[in-house]
Amino acid sequence: MAYRWFLGLGLTDKAPDSSTLSANRTRRFKESDVYQRIFDEIVLQAMKKKLISGHTFYTDSTHLLANANKKHFQIVLVEQSRQAYMDELDQAVEEDRILRGKMPLPPEKVKDKTREIKQSTTDPKSGYMVRDTKPKGFFYLDHRTVDARCNIITDIHVTAGNVHNAVPYLERLDRMRDRFKYHVTSVGLDVGYFTAAVCHGLEERHIYAVMDYRRPTHKKDFFYKREYQYDVANDVYISHKASH
Repeated sequence: MAYRWFLGLGLTDKAPDSSTLSANRTRRFKESDVYQRIFDEIVLQAMKKKLISGHTFYTDSTHLLANANKKHFQIVLVEQSRQAYMDELDQAVEEDRILRGKMPLPPEKVKDKTREIKQSTTDPKSGYMVRDTKPKGFFYLDHRTVDARCNIITDIHVTAGNVHNAVPYLERLDRMRDRFKYHVTSVGLDVGYFTAAVCHGLEERHIYAVMDYRRPTHKKDFFYKREYQYDVANDVYISHKASH
């Protein structure tokens, strides 16, 4: 009933088949940007209704299971691309050393620019995901950004499951700012976005960021920090657990 009401159809009018959208997506509009334009128009209408502030945004990703058997794959070589900010970092380090009268650092040793990955034979565009607390297999990642005022989704971007959350983030943030003329002042991000590249990019854009805390990993058979006590008189740390 709600579907018919939304489309302006009566109770006896013929409704489109449920496969119409999926068939159009894979055939007629496969290379089209019509979905992005429809999405943008909805966001623009929400802006006119004052449902979007354009100042504070939250971003996270959700893994979507690909229609692919995780046992059916082939091993392929892919090229590893160096993150763009690393070139800027190298240049900044070199300029700083020159200002301090130091010699430039020796060039890095050439590393292998390729690596092996699992590629699904039934859905090659998906990615084999291996993450802590997450299921293993071929997945996609649905990256979503919402505005803080009414939780309206303002950006959606899908990548393969083996693409790190931080990789598309800054590009999608800039896309929102350019398309909708947002004056972004602050963002909230999950721990998966806590990388040097994202931190540097947000600082350059003068955007305040709050990111989730990543608990430090603990080595097996080593004591935790809480298990030590400082001995002021001898200026040493003592583990009572070790003494027992």
